[in-house]
Amino acid sequence: MDLSAEASLLDAAQRLAEAERRGDVRILEELLAADYRGYDPAGRPQDRPSVVRAYADGGVRVTALGQSDLRVRVIGEVGLVAGVSALQGRQREEPFDFRLRFLDVYAWRDGRWQLVASQDTHLPR
Repeated sequence: MDLSAEASLLDAAQRLAEAERRGDVRILEELLAADYRGYDPAGRPQDRPSVVRAYADGGVRVTALGQSDLRVRVIGEVGLVAGVSALQGRQREEPFDFRLRFLDVYAWRDGRWQLVASQDTHLPR
């Protein structure tokens, strides 16, 4: 097990969470792969342009994002990050406050981890 690979993957995941908290579009663009595909907690598909646009135009504002139960695994040039997130904020004018379990899939490309796929599932409060 390469602990440095796992540590760098965990760092990328934490940078992604911080970018979501701060609405940092530049970091989101750096960490989301051009071919990123994911599913939000309602099962709706999302891609890199839709995620970046939601933060850039103010459609999504995260006011609190905490993570727990993080598990990181590296298999060759693929990294898996699983955990639980508690989020608060608003999407357009609708406030949100929920917990979800997530699985993020990263690929090692161009000397860095990039998120290529994600799946979120709502958890009870």
